[in-house]
Amino acid sequence: MPHDFLASHSIKLVEYGIALSFLLLFVPFWSFVNGGKAAQARVPVLRPHAVDEPVLGFVLPEALLFHPGHAWARLEGATATVGLSDFAQRLVGAIESIRVPAVGEKLGQGEKAWSLHIGGQSVDMLSPLDGRVVAVNEKVLADPALLKADPYGEGWLLKVDAARPAANAKHLLSFRAARRHLEEAWAELRARLSSSELGPVMQDGGAPVDGLAQGIDQARWHEIVRQHFLT
Repeated sequence: MPHDFLASHSIKLVEYGIALSFLLLFVPFWSFVNGGKAAQARVPVLRPHAVDEPVLGFVLPEALLFHPGHAWARLEGATATVGLSDFAQRLVGAIESIRVPAVGEKLGQGEKAWSLHIGGQSVDMLSPLDGRVVAVNEKVLADPALLKADPYGEGWLLKVDAARPAANAKHLLSFRAARRHLEEAWAELRARLSSSELGPVMQDGGAPVDGLAQGIDQARWHEIVRQHFLT
């Protein structure tokens, strides 16, 4: 019987030891679990890509590169999507048609890439980079109004197999430089007008109207556009 008592006592001690060990291990484990949840709660939630704020009333996406002649490029590896900026389409006004190079044709940075047709006249724009055309946006050719509705999305013009993307990018403007360039272009346009003449080119609230060049000088709008497009 003493042996049974000792055996029973030993078993109880083992059980108590196991229970105590469990409690000692459970406390830090519980703290870890709750601490982990708290840490997770502090991780900022990624929001969908925000809409770019207008610059002087013009849309200027931060993620793109811009040519000084107001064309843009979105580099995606060796392929680039290109088009004309919001400033460009606002400057010329309602675009009636667009003439673009065919698939397979080569482009040179700073050389003629496409032509815009407005009011019986045409104006050329320069390519933002070197490469070979691999796709043309047939939708925008059929409906040039897409250039106004979504110049950086549905209104893209060409996809290009970029020949020298890194070298070309050095001669393009990132957001800050593009913003300064846009501010200078807008200041130049405004300098052509007196305060009383600003009405025809400004909407209520100060936003620029479409067809800025014609609003500034109907007779010389083509010259104004070519000056800003560097053609």
